[in-house]
Amino acid sequence: MSRTTFFKRIAVTAIAALGFGTLSVAPSQALVVSQSISFDADDAVKTGESATAVLTHVITGTATTDSSTVRVLITSSNAAYVSNLYMRVSDSSTNVSQVSGNSSTSPIFRWGQASGTAPASAATANGTGDAGLGFDATKYDSRTVQINASGATSATAKYTVGLYNITAAGTYTVKAIIENNPGGAAAIDAASATWTVTVTAADKTASGASTVTLRQTDEDTTAPFGGTRDGTDSGTLVRASSTATSTDPEFSLFTLQRTASGTNIAQESFTVTVSGEAYVTAASGTRPNSGNGVKTMQFAVGTVGTAVESWIWSSGTAGTATVTVTSASGLVLGTKTLTFAGTVTTLAVDTKYKNVIRAGTSTAQDDVVLLKATDAAGNRVRALTISGVSSDVSVLTSGSCADTAADGSTADGYYLCSVTPTTTSKSGQKATITWRTLLSTGAYVTTTQDFTMGGAVNTVTLATDKATYEPGAVMVITATAKDSSGNTPYDGQSGISLSANKQLGAAISMSTYLAGVSTSKSLDSDGSVLNDKNLYAPAASGSFIVAGTFTDAALSTVAVSATATVGDDGAIAAANAATDAAAEAIDAANAATDAANLAAEAADAATVAAEEARDAADAATAAVEALATEVATLMAALKAQITTLANTVAKIAKKVKA
Repeated sequence: MSRTTFFKRIAVTAIAALGFGTLSVAPSQALVVSQSISFDADDAVKTGESATAVLTHVITGTATTDSSTVRVLITSSNAAYVSNLYMRVSDSSTNVSQVSGNSSTSPIFRWGQASGTAPASAATANGTGDAGLGFDATKYDSRTVQINASGATSATAKYTVGLYNITAAGTYTVKAIIENNPGGAAAIDAASATWTVTVTAADKTASGASTVTLRQTDEDTTAPFGGTRDGTDSGTLVRASSTATSTDPEFSLFTLQRTASGTNIAQESFTVTVSGEAYVTAASGTRPNSGNGVKTMQFAVGTVGTAVESWIWSSGTAGTATVTVTSASGLVLGTKTLTFAGTVTTLAVDTKYKNVIRAGTSTAQDDVVLLKATDAAGNRVRALTISGVSSDVSVLTSGSCADTAADGSTADGYYLCSVTPTTTSKSGQKATITWRTLLSTGAYVTTTQDFTMGGAVNTVTLATDKATYEPGAVMVITATAKDSSGNTPYDGQSGISLSANKQLGAAISMSTYLAGVSTSKSLDSDGSVLNDKNLYAPAASGSFIVAGTFTDAALSTVAVSATATVGDDGAIAAANAATDAAAEAIDAANAATDAANLAAEAADAATVAAEEARDAADAATAAVEALATEVATLMAALKAQITTLANTVAKIAKKVKA
């Protein structure tokens, strides 16, 4: 032995001694330096459920072939209430292979489990078809995991550990052990970990989340819901049974119990109670009657998550019935009111969809009218055979109906009908269809409908409902069509495609032609208006054009258009009103100015007249003054003459005296 080899062995022996008691003593073919094992977390579940945990096992060795052995078992006393304990290697494991039980290319580590999946049943859980891997709480079947990567000295093995279908409440402890002595019954734990699962009793009381689904048996026979989600009834109207020996029930009732959490695990018995003209049974195939008909029946707990079916039968008499489903705890799970119709007495046109039928074709024209059949009490009558007889077979050959609503939903006593024209029928021709259904007496219940024949659209006149719109106002476009004979074209033709040279408030969508008219209003299939406010005029003022093309009877492309105008909106109108008011004020001011000017002219004339009067007065004054001066002068001269005369008289007197 070389000195190097000797010292290596001493070193390995020392390492093994240091790890004794806390680290595993590997099998003779392996040299594991360290290892650990742990579960990710404890769990809490309900009875009937399963629990899983992740178990992580880490080993470190000195060579690629080093290995370690692990086993798991339930150590609590209630192991019998678990269908199986299973374990598998998860995808997150690294550098791991299994050297016993599986090849290195299929690293599945399990007890009683098909590769890679949880056990599907107790049989597979107990290892059927997987010899040597069955699990027993008093035994164990070890597996050795080996490092398997070139040059690797460590490996991490991760396992999914599960408890499958726990049937009793309690605390379950699962122990994982890394074995020191994998081959012996008295194995010593090198390392271990525990996983605790707390199990409480599941709520099995039915809640309001439960559903009771009614299916008309002659429509939906596939349990449980005939292709429709639970809680959606197919209908509550049927005909009263015409024969007491019929083996077909009128209704199937599916009761699916759910707990408050909404899961399908409620486990209560329930009672179905019927009042009125009906009976209930727990099996189909035998019709009850007044002698053996049952009004109340109790139903046992069904398979978890599966609806329990019961059958409702007509008493054979027209009328109504009420079905109530009640859980054992007293909760009403569902109530259904049923109607059993009697013999039809009235057939009437409910809704007309097409009045003008396409001429010159032998293809049936579908959905032309909806009929309603009722009994003497006004109840709708289902499952009738209704045909149409033509007054002129050279125009319309016949008609037929089906008990189907216009939207294709459940048959409910409404009948959607079609008519068949002839290839020789012409535009403008007329025919009357008599819709009828035969009674057991040999008589018919009838109603009539008039039809007119029409051709393809050949001419179109386009118009808007107004000549002038305010910006963004609601507008309606109407296209009125005629066929090549000048008659109303047949109903159901596609409306013309239109566009505008200005941006409208919505896209133009024209209805199909009905009675020769297509409109931008939204119409129901019978022509009634659903919405008349889905198109709006442009926002910009001024004229605009709506135009489109269509193909006429000669297959020529024909253009058609309509013009309208967007006028002033309210703000502009207010501004115009203000402008008009200002103009009127200006006119008034001008009138006032003119009046003032006239007054000024009159004042000037008065002034001139006054001045002329003043001048005349001045002249008169001057004349008076001149006259006064002249008078004064004359008076002075006269006075002088008098004085002279007096002096002369005095002189004479003096001379006389003298």
